[in-house]
Amino acid sequence: MLLRDLLKPEHVFLDIPAHTREEVLVYVAQRLEQAGAVQRSQDLVDLLLDRERLGATVVGDQTAIPHCKVPGLARVVAAFARALEPVAFDLDAGFARLFFFIFSPAEQPSAHLQVLSSIARVLGDPNVRSAFEGASDANALTAALSRAECTP
Repeated sequence: MLLRDLLKPEHVFLDIPAHTREEVLVYVAQRLEQAGAVQRSQDLVDLLLDRERLGATVVGDQTAIPHCKVPGLARVVAAFARALEPVAFDLDAGFARLFFFIFSPAEQPSAHLQVLSSIARVLGDPNVRSAFEGASDANALTAALSRAECTP
């Protein structure tokens, strides 16, 4: 399962006006609801906050991978958000500015883990993170993702 096939340009949100973890989660959830990718944004926010309470999804280098399993979701949904400024995403884990979201059907735990692994691999490359930080629009960001996945 390739990330470039999951991340649609309409699910890329650059330079979002968020200053807190909750604002980031609400912003992305509302946009995904408006795009028809999820049913209720508040349910998604609640699931994400529950997941964050288990352990922060900040992975370092001002990057976080908020994710959760969503009952009734038909397929894996990916989204990307970039905040204007780093956001305090967890008191212990630090700040994040790049957010790669993954929502998986609760009935597909292996797909969830596979996508998380792919994201961690891609975001582990400093050149990819730099491209994500500097992308001017959704098409530039998804093109950078495609290039990263094509590189062995």
